[in-house]
Amino acid sequence: MPTTKKPPAPRRRTAKPASAPPPCGTCAGTGETTATVRVGRKRREIGATQTALCLDCLGTGTA
Repeated sequence: MPTTKKPPAPRRRTAKPASAPPPCGTCAGTGETTATVRVGRKRREIGATQTALCLDCLGTGTA
């Protein structure tokens, strides 16, 4: 009584690494932007700036 051959087991494939999301266009991937300091009742701008969290990416640096 001849035996039949089993088909070979399928090869396992490694998972592809996830692609990195593109950097944010507003903050260029840093997660921070600059904001102008405003003072007074009329909200006049003075010559100073401060760093602020990027509102488009919420500080992650990716879109």
